[in-house]
Amino acid sequence: MNNERKRGAQGKPYASIDIQYEVNGLDSLREIRDSTGQPMPHSHNEIEVLLLERGSGTWFLGGQVVTLLPGRLTVFWAVRPHQLIKSSHQMVVNCLTIPLAVFNEWQMPERFSKALLAGNTIQEPDRSQFGLDKRAFHNWHLDLKATDRNRHKLALLEIEARLGRLATRLPEPTGAEAAGSPAIFNHQYFEKVSQIADYVSRHFAEALTVPDIARAVGMHPTSATKMFKKICGMSLIHYLTQHRILHAQRLLVATDHKILDIALASGYRSASRFYAAYKKFCGDSPQHMRSSFDLRKVLMEPQARVLHVAKARAIQGLPLPESPAQNQRNSG
Repeated sequence: MNNERKRGAQGKPYASIDIQYEVNGLDSLREIRDSTGQPMPHSHNEIEVLLLERGSGTWFLGGQVVTLLPGRLTVFWAVRPHQLIKSSHQMVVNCLTIPLAVFNEWQMPERFSKALLAGNTIQEPDRSQFGLDKRAFHNWHLDLKATDRNRHKLALLEIEARLGRLATRLPEPTGAEAAGSPAIFNHQYFEKVSQIADYVSRHFAEALTVPDIARAVGMHPTSATKMFKKICGMSLIHYLTQHRILHAQRLLVATDHKILDIALASGYRSASRFYAAYKKFCGDSPQHMRSSFDLRKVLMEPQARVLHVAKARAIQGLPLPESPAQNQRNSG
């Protein structure tokens, strides 16, 4: 067992790593946190799977502030900057990070993969799965710790199966989506998508263009654009804009930086271009986003499963998780 203490910018401990193991690039972590969050946002080109075991935590994720309580497996693509803002004392969270290459090899259903790559956060809708998931994480930690490669293989197969079951619970497509002919989802393109995502995450603050991105991954701009649209369900320029806006939103709610400084840090050469892009993407102004949030007042609500304190314009994809009132009606 690893009792290493993580430390913030001032050297103050903020988390105790209870268990951490890594096998074939897949990282397994069980962490006990105090009431502070992560000191800095981070991103990594992996699929992240979270399960709160005890307490509650508030994350800035995908342009939204959400509070999670124990009970539901949560999955998202961690390439977008995300940050744990605060947690209840002694919150216990289990986490798996799955390299995109490994996730690709599992060849999950197309709708599930596209939903994640389009920036959606997917949650287990069945609360009764909590006990099973908690036990499963315990077993995965032990199996990945073991020196027996057969146990490693069993853990990976079980994790693949668990995500596969979650994929079957996605709502069925309706309307034009259901009427359209199914696309051929070429999983070989995942590596290129992974390279594009990694390049954008490292260079979005620069004067970046679609030809620049395509050149960096060895593709023609037209081919890169068509491939990215087919796999992720959005254009490459939309993805670049989304990454820049999400970064700007994080700075708006977590810092006191001037709007111009945030615009420059997010890849815009002027405040006017930033305002225009933000208005088009979010439907309101950066000032409105900032005034809608006060992270000091984000509550740890004991009755809520997922609390949207405020949200920007929903990114395309699956419906947002249910509100606390909807959860109470459904549970009744």
